[in-house]
Amino acid sequence: MSAWSVLALALALAVALPCAVLAIECLAACLPARRRPEPPARAPRTLVLVPAHDEEECLPDALRSIVPELGSADRVLVVAHNCSDRTADVARAGGADVVEVSDAGTGGKPDALRAGLAHLDRDPPEVVVIVDADCRVERGAIAALAAAAVRHGGPVQGDYRFAPRGEGTLSSVSSLALLVKNVVRPSGLARLGLPCLINGAGSAYPFEQLRHAPHGEGSIAEDYQLSIDLALAGHPTRFVPEARVESALPVWRGAALRQRRRWEHGHLALVLRSAPVLVLRGVLTARPALIALGLDLVVPPLAFLVLGWTLAASGALADLAFTGQRASAWVALLSGALLVVSVLAGTVRFAGLRVAAGALASAPRYVLWKIPLYLGFFRRRETRWRKTERT
Repeated sequence: MSAWSVLALALALAVALPCAVLAIECLAACLPARRRPEPPARAPRTLVLVPAHDEEECLPDALRSIVPELGSADRVLVVAHNCSDRTADVARAGGADVVEVSDAGTGGKPDALRAGLAHLDRDPPEVVVIVDADCRVERGAIAALAAAAVRHGGPVQGDYRFAPRGEGTLSSVSSLALLVKNVVRPSGLARLGLPCLINGAGSAYPFEQLRHAPHGEGSIAEDYQLSIDLALAGHPTRFVPEARVESALPVWRGAALRQRRRWEHGHLALVLRSAPVLVLRGVLTARPALIALGLDLVVPPLAFLVLGWTLAASGALADLAFTGQRASAWVALLSGALLVVSVLAGTVRFAGLRVAAGALASAPRYVLWKIPLYLGFFRRRETRWRKTERT
């Protein structure tokens, strides 16, 4: 086998691994749902923590969805972090306790969470539920998250979805890609009895575990890093499908691209840095949860995976044409089939056939839109946490 054939096969196998993991997760998500667990006999004392930076416009809607869900012993705390608007006043008017924090402003949301948790040391709750200021929680979501955190004795992640804004196809496909990442894949892992990553808002934690966690230090994908740190400490995250939280994608395309740059550059950095460590440590310590988390982390954003598969398939076809070697072509063909079938099955199951078909038709344009973002990862990687503009 020539050096070119070895390179083409290695590239095809490198793409086949995340395609296989994605297929297992998405196809498992299509299995019948497990029986819902019974709630604990006693509702835990819960605090909903809302980090907020200049959120006076969207915060009232968030609080209107949160406050009616609170029990008599529950509270909501808004951390007004480096705010220059009326966020604190709006939060108080909406029925929330408020802590106002000013710092250097370089740490973003993780710094706001740390400040809020330190404030809670005076009167700590049993469970902390984190909801972003631009989110809406559905009925029963907070109680479901709090109960699951007590039942599992560790962190849990809810069904966190993004609604598209406007008529643009890019927003619709982006929303569907996030559905696969935040809902379909964690649902499959839950069916298999495996942990998932923390995907953002709509997560809950026993207070002591969250208080002493590193809070995503060293990564702009702070939620992923937090789930990794907690799993290494013996607290893997479980998915709670009955707890739904919804946000909306940014309207302005430039803001959407900056949001995705932060998310996806952070994710890709963790693929290279943390995924192999998790798998190796899981093998050496006989902890399947770490192996599963590492393999889940290996799956890059869908558009990046499609581009990687296109490159691998092109190399395999060139190898077949010039050397007659078929191995890389067969691997690329199989991984491509797994990629298409798994994404279609998952999106049809959770969004319907019409939505899935529309997204498939718009996928090439969406992938092309993401190319500058991925080139930036190799040329000028995003390393700072920056808030996404809401309007």
